[in-house]
Amino acid sequence: MTILIMSIPMTALANPYLEFKNVVPFVDTYSQTSISHLRLGYKLKNNLYVEGGVMSHGTSYEAGYKFSKGNWTIKGKWEGTDSNQRDTFNSKLETEIRFTFGE
Repeated sequence: MTILIMSIPMTALANPYLEFKNVVPFVDTYSQTSISHLRLGYKLKNNLYVEGGVMSHGTSYEAGYKFSKGNWTIKGKWEGTDSNQRDTFNSKLETEIRFTFGE
């Protein structure tokens, strides 16, 4: 992930940020151990972003986009996590399409 961020020309970067995220998973009605993420990210001028950093027991990465036209908004992201508490690298793709009523 560091190589990806470093390979982006500095002129394309806008608005670096630091993000803290906490996730509490549930199984049925029972909460599980929470996972905290601390990520350094860059929001690019073309509505794309990349971020990566440490999380509880490992590292995590995310890249995504958000575009709006009229009443429509589309968002998507890829997120990956690498935990030293398991033998596999987990990732997911997520897409959201929103239509907003009114002006």
